[in-house]
Amino acid sequence: MSEKVVTKCQICGKVLTRDHSVEVEKGHRCETLIAEGWTGEKLQAHYATVTVNQVPEGYVKLATFHGIIAKHKSTIPGLTVTKLVNAIGKDRGIESAIHPVARPVYDSRKTRWVNPWLATKAGLTAIATGDFSKAPKSK
Repeated sequence: MSEKVVTKCQICGKVLTRDHSVEVEKGHRCETLIAEGWTGEKLQAHYATVTVNQVPEGYVKLATFHGIIAKHKSTIPGLTVTKLVNAIGKDRGIESAIHPVARPVYDSRKTRWVNPWLATKAGLTAIATGDFSKAPKSK
């Protein structure tokens, strides 16, 4: 039995699954960012600024927000995954977060984590409305 070869993006380190991405060793999003003028070195430097040695206690995996948003979107008008992505500074946190409490951090595996306040009713409402005036001070 042969072992499955895992290819990771040379820029962000995520596991690649698309044939083209595996071939060029860059994920679709990283390839798009490079086409927009980001260099591999600039992206690596960006990831270094948002990567932490230890995820702060209580932080929530960003990937869980698909389920959290699906559960609450019927009771919080305007709540969408797109608004969450915009709040954290777009995909990969390339831009500034809308508020410091929305700034994601990466662990060494490039998993994104966010402040647990964002998963509360107040946090989800802030994501939906863009009004972070009641957000706690971030550390």
